[in-house]
Amino acid sequence: METRRLKNIAILILLLLNAFLLLLLGYQYLQAEEAARDTREQLSVLFASQELELSAQADLSQSPLSPLVLSRHQEGEAAMAESLLGGPVTAASQGGGIVTYTGEAGSIQFRSGGGFDGGELTRDVEDAAGFVREFCQDYGYKDVDIQLTGGDGAVTAQQYVAGVPIAGCGLTLTFQDGMLTAVSGAHISLEGAATEESEPLNCVTALVRFLDYRRAAGVVCSRVEDISCVYQLQSSPSSLRLVPLWRIDTDTYAYYVDCASGSVVRA
Repeated sequence: METRRLKNIAILILLLLNAFLLLLLGYQYLQAEEAARDTREQLSVLFASQELELSAQADLSQSPLSPLVLSRHQEGEAAMAESLLGGPVTAASQGGGIVTYTGEAGSIQFRSGGGFDGGELTRDVEDAAGFVREFCQDYGYKDVDIQLTGGDGAVTAQQYVAGVPIAGCGLTLTFQDGMLTAVSGAHISLEGAATEESEPLNCVTALVRFLDYRRAAGVVCSRVEDISCVYQLQSSPSSLRLVPLWRIDTDTYAYYVDCASGSVVRA
């Protein structure tokens, strides 16, 4: 009887403890929500004082991305070249971080900074639009813009990684008479990527930096439509990195705020 009573007391204590933890979490959530509302109201007032509107759709709770250090993967480059040239390729180093991949349809050069290009190609493509969609899906390109008329024209796209667009990693494919004749762009892989330590600007600070820039540079816009964190490809002879930027879309143009320095440039 005594053992049963002790068990009931223990169960009651656990129930009360769980209830307390739920109440504590609920209180913390309400505090966070109230703080977020206060921040939006204060920021909206600041924007309004400079005749600028902040869209209600702009999510101010977003966290910044972390910088990434990348590695070059020539196996992936070769596979990409084979997809574009339509068959096996041979690789030849040109020095200076440049590797040329050659197949029956021509040659494509890949550079250590992620860029690639090739001209005077002779890759026959029966269904150019279908080829483009399959290639872009395989290699992570989105925002595909197909401008083709009867096998002639060009296609542009943007690479994404983990759902995040990468500024500086675009793609252009040129077609003529049903043939792929030129390619250019950039591509990176996250295989072996390492995170860098950083203290990036948060979303609200980035918006304030943009507000200061708008006033100093005389930017003409009346509304901030959205804000999102994206990556930009940066390369040097010794490193390849993805650096985070806050992209601010206005009713006129888009702007980038560097998460490390706070500098602002037009996209």
